[in-house]
Amino acid sequence: MNDYDIIVVGAGPAGAMAAMSAAEGGRRVCLIERKAKAGVPVRCGEGVGYRGLTLTLEPRPEWIRATVTRARMVSPSGIAVDIGNVDKSWVLDRERMDADLVGMAVEKGAELIASTPIVSAEKTWSNRYRAVGVDGKGAEVEFTAGCLILADGVESRLARCFGWETALRPSDIETCAFARVKSDCIEPDCCVFYTGRAAAPGGYLWIFPRGGGEANVGLGVIGSRCRAGLPRELLLSFINRQFPGSKVTGLHCGGVPVGKWARPLVRGGVMLVGDAARQVNAINGAGLAYSLYAGKAAGAVAAKSFRSDGSVNHKALLEYQRAWAKNFGKQQERSFALKEFIMSADDAFLDKIAESLSKEDARKVNYLRVFMRAFASKPALLLKAFRLFK
Repeated sequence: MNDYDIIVVGAGPAGAMAAMSAAEGGRRVCLIERKAKAGVPVRCGEGVGYRGLTLTLEPRPEWIRATVTRARMVSPSGIAVDIGNVDKSWVLDRERMDADLVGMAVEKGAELIASTPIVSAEKTWSNRYRAVGVDGKGAEVEFTAGCLILADGVESRLARCFGWETALRPSDIETCAFARVKSDCIEPDCCVFYTGRAAAPGGYLWIFPRGGGEANVGLGVIGSRCRAGLPRELLLSFINRQFPGSKVTGLHCGGVPVGKWARPLVRGGVMLVGDAARQVNAINGAGLAYSLYAGKAAGAVAAKSFRSDGSVNHKALLEYQRAWAKNFGKQQERSFALKEFIMSADDAFLDKIAESLSKEDARKVNYLRVFMRAFASKPALLLKAFRLFK
């Protein structure tokens, strides 16, 4: 009863897309989620660019909470740079979107098993894979399959069962604090970013509007400059200053990888996708577009890898890594190089960039122009910045 072609662990965007894609390929797929409902609580600013999202998925209108038409960056000393030339972007309702993605996977034929954390996994003597979990009643339950796709997030340790080193350097992870804020002071179509040591050491603070006077407000502190409780303290202090008397809900914390993507992405019949594979833009911590693409690619490749006798061609699974490396993988590597430089920049450098940009016409300023100005003295990084935004 618990034997499948493909097991997907984790029902976030990467896992749901992998399950959907694999089921579309005609395979018997099991999608296992540790929580009762995927995507709750939301651990994301919910912002996404049009190009990144629609490369994989056409969004449903009900997923879109706000359309972003402009942005503002605020330097450590308070110099504001208005960015009026913003590519089409949205702030999404991730709770609804994530639930719909799981529903779409189920509609394609994937079997959803919720409230079942997977605690261990192994390769069996018959060249298949066994995942062991605990169901809602506390009983141990086993699942077997020819292929295992791990999409269980940044905190996952399951990859260790198959030889991956999952520990991250402190400089390759951000500790984030996040809350929903309701206030009359929120601009309905503008994303705002604050930089500098006082706002978020080694990271940045963001305000993403959700419509109706509500916004996602959060920040990330790089692990090498963090201490216990600091992100929460900084976030609450900012909200109290910026939005006095506001209604604050959904405050929680979590980690975001901001390093290089895991290598290899495939070991035998096991594949990594999403945060579990560290597939996140290293500059801004955005991973939704990456996760959707990786999940879809991994699921499609896995479905095609089965031989006529039901066994899996492990070499065929490597096509997923080649596809990732060619597309978003290169983009992530560029973002990592830029992040490493930004990490070395002090507040004075950020203020200098902001001061020069603040004198320009906001309608002509875009994200690329900001980064081009920042890396003007570094030709190699300048090229990476250009390619990142092209």
